[in-house]
Amino acid sequence: MPVSSAVKLCRMASMLMLFTSLVIVALPAGADNHSKAAEAHIEAMIGSAKALLTTDSDDLAARTEQVTDLLDTYFDFPGITRFSAGQYWRAASVTEKQEYELVIREVIIGTVVRNFDQLKGLEYSHVASTEKGSKLVLVTGRFSDAMGERPSVLVNWRVTTLPGKPVKVLDIEIENISMLVTQKQENVAIIRKNKGKFGALITAMRKKLAS
Repeated sequence: MPVSSAVKLCRMASMLMLFTSLVIVALPAGADNHSKAAEAHIEAMIGSAKALLTTDSDDLAARTEQVTDLLDTYFDFPGITRFSAGQYWRAASVTEKQEYELVIREVIIGTVVRNFDQLKGLEYSHVASTEKGSKLVLVTGRFSDAMGERPSVLVNWRVTTLPGKPVKVLDIEIENISMLVTQKQENVAIIRKNKGKFGALITAMRKKLAS
């Protein structure tokens, strides 16, 4: 993928990734509770994000630390990292895997921090939840601008609900476009363009970070 496309994608996803909370929502026992657990997780994330938006945003270091902690805690970064690399993840060396996980995390966090204040004024309403097997719930909601200046956006959160483990967000779909699948397709395209060299993807992302 062109690095500019990757950054645009991260910007779209990161604006929604900001809705994270300081309370871990554990999965209640029983498959019937999967949807409720996923819904509660999303609602809690949004409430805490709104509270964070009222705090001082002038301290860049503090805001970066807050965002980093939230994303590391509530989003499945290991899963996102593996999936976004596609079939090339298994062929990558241990060092390449470690470097890629760090750089994609850095790109996303940086984008989130830069666009944080754009979330002000957005209101979230739950639409529906659909269980995808016994381990995944698709929570559908809508973001609307309270002032009516921006169009509403339909969002699907892919939430993992594993027994005995905290609920995690694995993917975000914006108007039915999966951020994770799109990222994977663009990443694979870069690697293929460079004759299967996984390091080419890392290099492309690091160049953008340095620009």
